[in-house]
Amino acid sequence: MLKITEKLLIHRIKNGDEQAFALFYDKYQPKIYRFIYFKISDQEKARDLVNDTFIKIFDYLRDGQGIDNFQAFLYKTARNLVIDFYRVRREEVSLEDAPEIASESDSGKEMDKKLAIKNLRRCLAKLDPAYQESVFLHFFNGLSFKQVAEALNITSANARQRAHRGLKQLKSIVKSDF
Repeated sequence: MLKITEKLLIHRIKNGDEQAFALFYDKYQPKIYRFIYFKISDQEKARDLVNDTFIKIFDYLRDGQGIDNFQAFLYKTARNLVIDFYRVRREEVSLEDAPEIASESDSGKEMDKKLAIKNLRRCLAKLDPAYQESVFLHFFNGLSFKQVAEALNITSANARQRAHRGLKQLKSIVKSDF
């Protein structure tokens, strides 16, 4: 169920209000970027796919289509664009080979953060692929199990099960690596 403010914004977007859509963009863009970047490990292409995701949703809403769960629909759209990206490229990118996200300062805290992100990516890459998306969407992007289920076209119970099994597996991987 959408919040009342989101329902009002969606209504405004359906009527072509680009400012209302900018509010959605500002709210969800960082999360969608992290999700896509996690999948493709290319900053420039991730930015392009984020923009494509929001354009598709804007067009979808302006065509009068309804959305029950905006956040789940957003991730589902982004996920489909990533799948299309790989269909075109026909190659897979290892999370381990992903370049570090550039930061504006190289303070000690930033270096520690980069190292932690690199280690987390390495551990996530070892995670069973069936669990990766559920773990990432629920534990790192804060989606509910219902939203994860809608984004991945699975049941809520399956989303919960995958996330919890994945987290258990991730803990085991972290313990064995460190």
